[in-house]
Amino acid sequence: MNALFHQLKKINGLMFHYLNNTCIKHGLTAKQFLLLRFFYLNQDDKELFQAKIQKDFHVRRSTVTSILQTLEKKGFIIRKTDEGDQRKKVVIMTEQAKDIIKRIDLETQKNDNILLSALTKDEYNTLVGLLNKLCDNLVKSVKYII
Repeated sequence: MNALFHQLKKINGLMFHYLNNTCIKHGLTAKQFLLLRFFYLNQDDKELFQAKIQKDFHVRRSTVTSILQTLEKKGFIIRKTDEGDQRKKVVIMTEQAKDIIKRIDLETQKNDNILLSALTKDEYNTLVGLLNKLCDNLVKSVKYII
């Protein structure tokens, strides 16, 4: 493994740890919050099926199912069978979920500002562009990605 891998892992761990601590105060884990936030950002998508979530998050079906079951029990989502295709599950967010996403986003914005204060706007844009390039390359070249 090279130095880039270790730095990315370290930054990811620190960010995830902070996010998880923030989410726990609201009765969620960071993974649950990230999935809810995905729904929130894609709520206009009338085709938000479980399969799309698996693809966009690069996770197994069982992982998505487990998180969705927990979110449903907590009252954050409602899952319904698609009327056009009985094999598909449509995910609908509740107002409770939308409210909690807004609250957690406000809290995490402070941490984001601290992290990003080390970069100029140009440095930030360059970094995001490079990371997107690396991610796209991995997705194209690694055949076992879920």
